[in-house]
Amino acid sequence: MDTTAAVNELKEHVATLCADNRRPRSSGHKRTQDFLCDYIASCGLEVQVQHFFAIPFGQCKNIYTETGDKDSLQPRLLVGAHYDTRGSSGPGADDNASAVAIVMALLARAKNDVPMTFVLFDYEETFGYGGTKGSRAFAAQYNKPISKAIILDLVGGALMPGFEDVYFQFGPALPCLQSEHLDFHHLPMLFVEPIGTCVPRSDYGRFRKFGVPFTFISSGTPWYYHTANDVPEMLHYDKMAHLLACLCECLLGHASPQVLVHEPDWSRFSEIVDKIRAVPAFDDRFFHALAASRDGPSRLSMLRMYFKVLPVLKRLGPDLWD
Repeated sequence: MDTTAAVNELKEHVATLCADNRRPRSSGHKRTQDFLCDYIASCGLEVQVQHFFAIPFGQCKNIYTETGDKDSLQPRLLVGAHYDTRGSSGPGADDNASAVAIVMALLARAKNDVPMTFVLFDYEETFGYGGTKGSRAFAAQYNKPISKAIILDLVGGALMPGFEDVYFQFGPALPCLQSEHLDFHHLPMLFVEPIGTCVPRSDYGRFRKFGVPFTFISSGTPWYYHTANDVPEMLHYDKMAHLLACLCECLLGHASPQVLVHEPDWSRFSEIVDKIRAVPAFDDRFFHALAASRDGPSRLSMLRMYFKVLPVLKRLGPDLWD
């Protein structure tokens, strides 16, 4: 894949998506829906829409398209990302225009003889009434078998210095992805769900509930997460282009994806902790002890890590890189 061309393609998608806020029922939200539908049609694919009702916005809209034989009962590989934003997230470049742009680029490259479903979910964010409403509606009502669900969320940033080429991968649907440009850490769900499965971090949770094998990919929640600073200038477009190339190689062109279990593990967890404590703000006894642990972290340790890391990221912001 031509990295320069892919970077320009992704930048163009993100710029259009980030023209304004995509909070449900806003003018920007409606404009984005029209843009996504027009883009799918421009790729020669059929635009499909699933309407669902959710408080407080009323009618919401999942947008999707399918490749392969539409009438076949062969299990389909699903790739999805949410397109809505919180009001506090500004244009929502990383959360979640970055992932939507990659799904758009994937569906444009998909072969029409391979059974795949590409979904752009509405209402993933929490607006005081719970989140992931779009994926809940889709997982409950989609009437074709799904072999695997690949969900992308926040895939354009870097958690902190040292994580510029890192992606976190969760779930058993895919083996740990490989790239000469990226470093994938395939981790147990405890890393992203320290409170438990009752609080899924993205749309993968709805498919898990229906027993669908899933993979969730994210670059993490950086300092600008859910703030007005989530702007296109914060994104690492080369990183996104390399992820696109990796996903193209892994997902496209496989007419009958096998349902295998690929168990994540903690074998490289100490490397992540070493990267964290290399940042002076986190060079303390807790992280030294966590890095020295030979076993996987406990739930309490993961909760402590969240409470230590996230507030400091918010407080220091871009000063972390100074």
